[in-house]
Amino acid sequence: MNMTEKLAAFSAATNNELFDVDLQKDGTPYGWMVEAVETHETLEMWEESSKGWNERTAMKTGEIAGFPFRAWKQVQAVKGQQRRAMSVVDFGDVRFAIDTDLTNF
Repeated sequence: MNMTEKLAAFSAATNNELFDVDLQKDGTPYGWMVEAVETHETLEMWEESSKGWNERTAMKTGEIAGFPFRAWKQVQAVKGQQRRAMSVVDFGDVRFAIDTDLTNF
């Protein structure tokens, strides 16, 4: 499954609320409806990193459309930053950190 197909599966599983495949351009992931950052850090690296954040709720694990994720209802990585929801989804070769709590889906 290529990245376009993976994102389409994720989009369908989340009712196109987080990613819209129709907004993609040339197979690149421009269709995010929420703030998203591509990362090459593993989920385990995110788990370890979160231990040093200024504030965080308990981490939850899950899977959407076969893609594992880690989610926090609220995080503040560094004091002074805005608190927000956050999830990291593993698409195999890359992960995307998004500003939503995937446990709501």
